[in-house]
This record gives sequence, structure tokens and C-alpha cells, in this order.
Amino acid sequence: MTDAASGITPKRFLFLFSDTGGGHRASAQAVKDEMARLYGDAAVVEMVDIFVEMRRWPFDRFPQWYPIVVGLNGIPWHVGYHLSDTMPVVKLLSGAVWPYAGPSLCSLLEHHPADVMVSFHGVPNAALLFARRKLALRNPFAIVTLDLVSVHAGWFTPGAHLYIVPTEAARQRALRAGVTPQHIRVIGMPTRRAFVEARDLSQTKARALLNLPQDRPVVLMVGGGEGMGPLVPVVRAIARRKPNAHLVVIAGRNQALYHALRTLDVPVPLHVEGFVSNIAVWMRAADVLVTKAGPNTLSEAFIAGLPLVLYAAIPGQEEGNILHVVENHAGVWAPKPEAAADAVMDLLAHPAQRAAMAACSQALARPHATEEIARHLWDLQR
Repeated sequence: MTDAASGITPKRFLFLFSDTGGGHRASAQAVKDEMARLYGDAAVVEMVDIFVEMRRWPFDRFPQWYPIVVGLNGIPWHVGYHLSDTMPVVKLLSGAVWPYAGPSLCSLLEHHPADVMVSFHGVPNAALLFARRKLALRNPFAIVTLDLVSVHAGWFTPGAHLYIVPTEAARQRALRAGVTPQHIRVIGMPTRRAFVEARDLSQTKARALLNLPQDRPVVLMVGGGEGMGPLVPVVRAIARRKPNAHLVVIAGRNQALYHALRTLDVPVPLHVEGFVSNIAVWMRAADVLVTKAGPNTLSEAFIAGLPLVLYAAIPGQEEGNILHVVENHAGVWAPKPEAAADAVMDLLAHPAQRAAMAACSQALARPHATEEIARHLWDLQR
């Protein structure tokens, strides 16, 4: 297919993700948007939720089940994560389900032809490599890793043409999994361009845009785009301390969480928002970020240069993020509501400490990672 106006044949990119948590779609969309900015109509990107599109039970239920499995104190997820976190087990499990799932996966790839195929998920990669061999596909295949430090073996099934990772720790994990060094690029986590653009926005201007007060610190509390984690008890504990700060909590797409926060009985005003599309501006307006240790939120906070109070982490995949933040002096680990409240009060009482932590957070930022990822994927089609 040739673009008649330009005479250029567009290059087709297939981005495979799943809505098991909000980060996979958000990351894929960020790279898609950046490719549109860089290459315009020359890059045609199709985004496909691989598990839903397979139309095969139970895979098509994974997005619905994910919050339930990650809940339950994280125990089922923790057990499953660690039991499956070796390359032999990954290949064994993928081989075991292949007779059942393989035809659906092959059909999916046949119905979505592309010049470059990119996975933004750790689970299906071994099966995708099986399917590529079955179909004799020769188009380049890249994997964009979306965990910072504790990276599951599934991300690194050998055989892809390119593995894009966010940190040196992730690169070392890839090497241990058997990926050859020449196929790995340490670039960073994909984040929306809005976070780069927001760096030019002063805190005063950001607060004016959001109608936030200018005369006191702003404490921003989030649970990711899906509003996961024990955010309500954390918010309650912080509010009960009556800090001399403006408290903002963003519930994301979690409507139950939003209504619980709106009706929360606390002794200070609480500014509650649902899902917001301008989270980059909210981060720019804040002085402290209270969050679970999700890789997307952390990467965004690094760009914003925010000191972090981490109150929760998904067992397995987010545990390494805690060490990444704490060992680099970008934040503190406070896994109990009262501990989170203590940490917030301490940061509010010591502006110099808060500023030093903010500088360390910003030192971890890779603000141009999304552009670099887009350029590497574009080069693959050549």
C-alpha cells in the first residue's frame, strides 16, 4: 500500500499489549504517539490487546481477572510470579498451552500483518516466538520491557531481534536469561511526551492551571491509572495528621475508590479527582508524591523530579522498584499507612531534605526514552 500523496509506502507496526494493569496500554500508546510525531503517515501503528483478540478462554479473561489476582494481599500473584520466573518454566508453560492456544495466536498474527512486530507484555513472548516459527515470519520482532528492575523471565525469551530495557539492572537480567548483548538496548521506560513538555512549566503556573493554592506544599497521592493498592487507609492516615499542606488524591479509573475517597471522613479538606488526562501537570504542581511502586508512575515522577513515598508494591515485579528508589535516595519505603503518614510529615517539615530527594529523583529520569524507543523500532523496519 502506497500513500498516493507522498509516494511513500507506509510501514506497518503491530503493537501487542494487554490491559492487565494500565501500564501496558499506556506505554504502547506513548510510543505510538511518538512515532506519529516523528514519522507521520509513514508509520502505521496498530495496537492489539493480544489476550482479548485471541478470543480463547481463559486468555480473553486475563484483563478482568488481573485486579482480582493481584489483590488478595498479593499472595496468588507472588506465588505464581516466582514459580514461573525461570526460562525453563516459561518455555514449559508456553509449550503446554501451545496445542490449545497456538492456532488462535497464529490466526491473530495472520490477520494483523506488519513490517515490525512489538510486544509490550512479558507473558506471551515465548508463544509469539513459537507462532513466528510456525508461520515462517521473518519480519523483525522487538520486546519493550516495562519493569524497571525485577523483570520476569518471560520478557527475555531468546529469539527476538531487539530487547529494549529501562535500566542496567534489567539488562543484567536479560543477559542471565540468555539474551545476547548485541540485541539489548538500555533506553528507559516509555512515557507520554506531556511529561517532557511539562518540565518547562513552572510550579506556580501548574498550580494556577489547576486552581491549587500557592501558599503551601501540595501532597499528591495516587494509585496508578487503575487506582490500585491500599490508597484509602494511606490517605486517611495522612489526613488525620492535619499537615500544613494541600492534599490531592487521584483515584484513576477506579470508580469505587473515587466514591470511597469522596465520602471519606477526615479532619482536613481533601481534593479528590477521578481519572485525569493531565497527570503531568498535577505532578508538576506537587511537592511530594505518595504512590505504589508501579514502574510507569515512578518513571513519570522521575521526570517531574518528585520525592517519593512508596506505600505498596505488587509482589515480584515491583519489589525491585523499591530498592531502585530507596538506594538512589529518590524516596522512602513506607508500607504501612502510619509509616506513609510519618514519611510525608517528615518531608513537609524538612524542605532541604525534600529538595535533595527531588534532585535524586530527577537524576533517575530518562525523559527522551520514548523518542529513542520509537527511533529504534523505526530502524528495525529498514
